[in-house]
Amino acid sequence: MAAIKVLSLLLILCPILSFGQKSVYPKDTIYVMFKKNEANRKITNWDYKKKNGVYFSIKDKSSKHLSLFYPYTEKADTLCIEKLKDFHLSDLEEINEKRNRWIFDNKRPPATRNGVFQTYVIEVISDNKFVKYPVIWRNERI
Repeated sequence: MAAIKVLSLLLILCPILSFGQKSVYPKDTIYVMFKKNEANRKITNWDYKKKNGVYFSIKDKSSKHLSLFYPYTEKADTLCIEKLKDFHLSDLEEINEKRNRWIFDNKRPPATRNGVFQTYVIEVISDNKFVKYPVIWRNERI
């Protein structure tokens, strides 16, 4: 009878203990600036797999487009402009270097940027405020 109690206790505790552990492959956090101009697009109420959100198409200084999606189910954060200096903004070249280093350091096959990074788009909305959107990368397999 005691063995059954111990076994039952282990069966109950094993899933609880295993879910609380950190990932073996931690994600790096990156921030990308969105500036409204002719090269960059922002489409609101865009449907991506039946999730409404905002689609960001950002042209990098290397003339390549970054395709990012912010689903409305995630929480955006509005901050005062003084906090903007606390964020390091990355360009596509730096993002690719970090991704390659992450793959090499973790001895993993090439992973998508969504698997490597927690990505945020930063958009300045006024002289004293900006918004930080948690986004996912689009068109990773192309």
